[in-house]
Amino acid sequence: MTLNNLSNNVHRRIINGIPSSPGLVLAKAILFQPDLEFTYKDQITADQIQDNLDRLDIALNDTISDLYTVLNKIGENKEEITQVIESHLMILKDDYFIDLIRNQIKSGTSVEKAIVDEFDKQSNLLLKSKDLLLKERAYELEQIKDRLLLSLRNKCILYEAAKDLIVVAKSLSPADVIKFHDAGAKGFITEVGGITSHSSILARNLAIPMIIGVIHALEFIKENNEIILDGYSGQIVINPDEVSIRKFNEKLKKEEDRLKIYGEIKDVKSETKDGKYIRLMANIDIAKDIDNAMIFGAEGIGLVRSEHLIITLNRIPTEEEQYQWYKSIVERAYPQPVTIRGFDIGTDKFSMGVHKHEKNPALGFRGIRYLLAEPIVFKSQIRAILRASVNRNLNFMLPMITCFEQILKAKELIYEVMDELCRNDISFDENLQIGVMIETPAAVMIAEKLAEVSEFFSIGTNDLTQYTLAVDRSNEFVSNLFDSFHPSVLLMIKKTAEAAFSKNIPVSVCGELAGHPAATKLLIGLGINQLSVSPPNLLDLKRRVLEIDYSEAKIFAEDLLKVTNCENIREKLSINK
Repeated sequence: MTLNNLSNNVHRRIINGIPSSPGLVLAKAILFQPDLEFTYKDQITADQIQDNLDRLDIALNDTISDLYTVLNKIGENKEEITQVIESHLMILKDDYFIDLIRNQIKSGTSVEKAIVDEFDKQSNLLLKSKDLLLKERAYELEQIKDRLLLSLRNKCILYEAAKDLIVVAKSLSPADVIKFHDAGAKGFITEVGGITSHSSILARNLAIPMIIGVIHALEFIKENNEIILDGYSGQIVINPDEVSIRKFNEKLKKEEDRLKIYGEIKDVKSETKDGKYIRLMANIDIAKDIDNAMIFGAEGIGLVRSEHLIITLNRIPTEEEQYQWYKSIVERAYPQPVTIRGFDIGTDKFSMGVHKHEKNPALGFRGIRYLLAEPIVFKSQIRAILRASVNRNLNFMLPMITCFEQILKAKELIYEVMDELCRNDISFDENLQIGVMIETPAAVMIAEKLAEVSEFFSIGTNDLTQYTLAVDRSNEFVSNLFDSFHPSVLLMIKKTAEAAFSKNIPVSVCGELAGHPAATKLLIGLGINQLSVSPPNLLDLKRRVLEIDYSEAKIFAEDLLKVTNCENIREKLSINK
């Protein structure tokens, strides 16, 4: 590691990258730049071959031994981290691959040149792939190659120098991440790498804040610069002023207060007392909401209301505007899944470009009806969604479905866009999960049929209640009749859950009912296996899940479904209207 003693830039500067591991840090920077610039011979003489073969074996053994040392430090409870290190060991122990290097040496190529040639050849093959995950594995091959070359030169990295500092590097290998963590580094900033890279995964597992994809980080950030690293937003403040530091301290205090309150259960698996796992996710409107969702331990984003972007801009956004917005959301949430709902707009939410003067917009030209009638708008959104799906943690949900044909027509457009992207060599997730918003009685009644062409269901209890009870809750004359605990609504939820179970697809509730304190045991008993609520409600919801016995919840729900009187249901749930 070289320590570049350049003069500090005393001026405050803000740069941005991709938030890869959440957290907040204020510390000085240390630049990690292994000295890999050196000259070596391409060709060797016959009497040098054995020496080069021996040097290769020594470099391999040293690097493998180094990785085993890291494995021994990890312990038994870090399965995901162990798998990452073992994947690197597999490469170093791959006889076929190592023999390619040995054969080059035997033919008169130096050990350095042989290592560079074979690793670069494999990296280039991966870089040509359309698969983003494979491309990121190419960076890891580069890291293994560099480690072998350093070993050949007997170069040692002084990880201890990073104690209490933020490490700034072009890239970091998984071993680097673990060793810097072990040495007491406070955070990481890298120029390259992806949120699906093993180094990013390790940083998240080790709870070290990390920002990746910071172009020219090693130029902008100087040795010993004071830095604020915001692993929630991806923002880096170099040489922060008093205002920046005050804001940092305020945000840090809020985070500490939140974690203190819920610290005991934040990282506890969300399952009932008898082991039934319930996935808890967050509903969001803006990308910044993800920061809170991650602080509160969300296991994904169950609902992104994409129409919020339309309302904010007061116009239909361009494909590029949508792509950048979706991309920022899925990258911040990675590796957790994100479900983005197609534009659910109508004259009640947004009128520009939509038929106006509808007497009852809730029953009119909205959701999937609007999208299918406006294929240019819909295909633009589909393209943006697909382009943002490369990390394979994005799901797409169709709103306001009332008939089977609507899904088929929507999928036809989605596949059409997929073909267009393929022809233009644009990467996307070919296995994009497409689900349905269950929010009408019509959808519930044909739920088994819908489940045949859906990868998941999400129940919007607000609209489902409105349409089931024929009650407009914004109408003061009948708003008192709006009741999501009405027996007919509960039966609708039960029927939807059974349909999802019959086809082995997940079913979530993302409406207001999901966060209602009295509804948790009931919904789980009805067969709901995912709940999505606003971020601040997540940990209180988890506390309730942990206190529930699933077998008891099923009996409780079955008994409650036999009650036909709304007041009696509320009495049994100990709630008031």
